[in-house]
Amino acid sequence: MVYTGHCNCANVRITLPRQPANSVICHCSNCKRAGGGLFSVNYLVDESEMTVEDPGNVKKVYQDPNTRSGTKISRHFCSNCGSPLYTLTPGKPGKAFLKAPLFERISPPSMAVFEEKQEEWAKVHL
Repeated sequence: MVYTGHCNCANVRITLPRQPANSVICHCSNCKRAGGGLFSVNYLVDESEMTVEDPGNVKKVYQDPNTRSGTKISRHFCSNCGSPLYTLTPGKPGKAFLKAPLFERISPPSMAVFEEKQEEWAKVHL
């Protein structure tokens, strides 16, 4: 069954062929800033499996140079409501870190990355 999510204003819709079985938690500082939380919850999906509908052409990209590797990553977001959509990184060609909160139901996490950046007072155990 297809799995469709959208940004807050619903101008950008993203569809996958099915709901991913698991999500990935990211504790990096940039994901926290972009998403406004203690961590971000993502689906690591094949970019080719995502259908992105943006009829109003509101999706924009921020080339984020502030990475551990020094390589820019592409943070896609809705310029109308500010919702983060997905991130592309040269370290995982062909893959997208799709923001799981775009969808009504979120699959449980199977792993976390950048755990050294996790807030001590908010430890999450997987």
